[in-house]
Amino acid sequence: LQEWPDALHVALLRNLGGPQHVEGYLWPYASLCRSCAAATAAPALWREVDLGVGRGGGLRAAAALSAAELLGLLRCHGRGVVERLCLNGLEVVDDGVVRGIAELFADGPLRVTGAALPSLGRVATLQELGAACNTTLEDRHIAVLCERCPGLVRLDVRFCEWLADASVLTRRRGAWAALQLMAASGLRSGLVELSLDGEDLNAEELALLATTFPRLQRLAVSFARELDAGALHELASLKSLDCLTLRKASKPTESDWAAFFLEQRCPSASSSSPSPVLLTADCGVLEEKVGWRLLNVAECEQLSDVAAGALASCGQMPRLAELDLSWCWQLTDEGLGTLLDAAPGLRFVKLAGIKSVTGASLVPCCRMPGLLELDCTSCNKMQDLMLEFLHRLFAGPPGSGVVDALPGPLWIVEPLVAEVVTGLWARRSRAQEGLKVKNYYAEYLENWSQLKPAR
Repeated sequence: LQEWPDALHVALLRNLGGPQHVEGYLWPYASLCRSCAAATAAPALWREVDLGVGRGGGLRAAAALSAAELLGLLRCHGRGVVERLCLNGLEVVDDGVVRGIAELFADGPLRVTGAALPSLGRVATLQELGAACNTTLEDRHIAVLCERCPGLVRLDVRFCEWLADASVLTRRRGAWAALQLMAASGLRSGLVELSLDGEDLNAEELALLATTFPRLQRLAVSFARELDAGALHELASLKSLDCLTLRKASKPTESDWAAFFLEQRCPSASSSSPSPVLLTADCGVLEEKVGWRLLNVAECEQLSDVAAGALASCGQMPRLAELDLSWCWQLTDEGLGTLLDAAPGLRFVKLAGIKSVTGASLVPCCRMPGLLELDCTSCNKMQDLMLEFLHRLFAGPPGSGVVDALPGPLWIVEPLVAEVVTGLWARRSRAQEGLKVKNYYAEYLENWSQLKPAR
């Protein structure tokens, strides 16, 4: 046992039993030897602590742990380590336990779910709370939290079925910095970040987002099926947006998308400022708007070359770090190549399911020094040769001795390839990891059985 690495001890402990059995395996394991004792306190074992009811209706941890034992357990092992705590249905949680938990989590955000949530209204230091998928959470519980937690600025209550009155979120002194919820009807605040499951939202409700949250900088709608041309036009008035996710928006045409990208980057006619600005939740100016940072329009079927050209022509792409065009299958080499050429700062690119593009569209990737991931899953016409070239190009400079890098020295490489290599590695750090490339079969190139040593 003393020869085992810490990771093996942790893996074993995680599979010995649930929290209701903690005394039955954790303490005996710790008494086996010093290595085992050290493993029971390993940070990796205590980052996520679930002391609640199991998904399958399992026993409560309270059957085995008293309030004092619970606090003692977290104080010994979880201080400064625990990132997520679940107390779902834990009957022993009282005011004393809540105060103890607040002390333990003083250095970071607290994420709690379950029936103990209303009690956290007494935790004055609470700044961030995650309670997604909580079927017991009600409007009155949120009202208590808003009233008693003045420091709470980030809240995740997605998929909480019994929340119906979003107006309770406005009855507080401060403004929200980030709010994630199922619907936004009736909510008025200075939000800068909003994430929605749009499955139950119609076009009119999606259009209201622009007037309800005029200062949004980050908007994510995971299922924008009902988004139409009119709603998309309204969203173009959100001039501070730099992160946008609109998945499964299949109704807007290519001309609708083109108009959106052009209008969204144009200052409003009533504005006297020459360019948009970023606003904080308290309306303070942070910096001049300089472009997109994230765009996710996966499964927006009618987004094609016309829209890509409009987006590329706006001059708002140099900061773009993440781009997801998965299953925008009407894009061709012309549109995709133009778009990638306008975004040299890309780090993550997803192109899954774009069936008509070829390796020619990926040439601009050779000039992206920060590129980390490229997903070409189910791209029917994408040549493996191009993907292999990119994999080797980003693995390391030719002749550097890095596994899978292009053969070297540089002077024996074709002149055009040598020019590409020189330009890329003049700006890319050699300490950076290689490019993760997925081929048609969603296999990473380094694991591809057909990949042979470079010659």
